[in-house]
Amino acid sequence: MELSTPDTESLGMLLRKLRLERSLDISDIADETKIPPATIRAMEADDYTTLPALAFARGFYAIYSEMLNLDKDEILKRFLEDYKNADDTRKSDGLSSSLKGKQIGSMAERPSHFLRTAIGISLLAIILIGAGICWYAGYNPANEVSKWLRNFQETEIQIIEQQEPKQDSVQ
Repeated sequence: MELSTPDTESLGMLLRKLRLERSLDISDIADETKIPPATIRAMEADDYTTLPALAFARGFYAIYSEMLNLDKDEILKRFLEDYKNADDTRKSDGLSSSLKGKQIGSMAERPSHFLRTAIGISLLAIILIGAGICWYAGYNPANEVSKWLRNFQETEIQIIEQQEPKQDSVQ
């Protein structure tokens, strides 16, 4: 299908208009193309800041254009021109070109739980080293714990026996 649209109609408006002419929902397009619905909405709104990386966006535009029986090369050419113009606008607004439409808040940050992770890994290493030493030496700490518990129970029984008054049965 040829793109005989006026220059005033944006690429997103064209995609949306053709989708609606075919009575397709965004969910229909998403199911067929495996493009996330949020990305389809961004494509139709010409919102290049919320699109994924350029390589993925190009692929999504190619897949979407094929589904709508459009000339894939012409759609990609138009997308790249619009994307470059939007990128130039962002540059003039003071945003870095390396961000390519991504928000600074969504960039990776150093994990804040590094100390807890390091302590946990250290404790795990100590436990594993101790278990390896016990295994190598043939020492079973469970035996010691069992003996301690038996001694504890015996002393508890003795204390209870000492506290109970001996009752003489006088009958």
